Amino acid sequence: MVVCSAISGGIVDRAIAAEDRKHGDFMRLDHVEGYLELSGKTKTYFATAVALWDANFYVKVDDDVHVNIATLGQILSKHISRPRVYTGCMKSGPVLSDKEVRYYEPEHWKFGDKYFRHATGQLYAISKDLA
Repeated sequence: MVVCSAISGGIVDRAIAAEDRKHGDFMRLDHVEGYLELSGKTKTYFATAVALWDANFYVKVDDDVHVNIATLGQILSKHISRPRVYTGCMKSGPVLSDKEVRYYEPEHWKFGDKYFRHATGQLYAISKDLA
């Protein structure tokens, strides 16, 4: 998946375009990259993926994560008959409301003191009916 960088036509965009010309395996989204735009990018990705491909699961993985595809396939195959599957690197914990800490949550007031159990952004998968 590729989105547009905040600086259109910059070095990152040129490097991505060169790699895409070489391999032809990027899916481009109409979305400008930005930390506060992550949920919008994710929604756009899943909507686009469902429109393009018929699959049992759709997986979002960060580009710096190395995935053992065979293991991922085994894990997902155990959930194939279940409806509305949402899985990944699951976590919960305190909401980071202190502006001085790494991964500060600017909208911390929405979550209370503790996050609900959820998949971290590095890797998660959802079933077709959820996507």
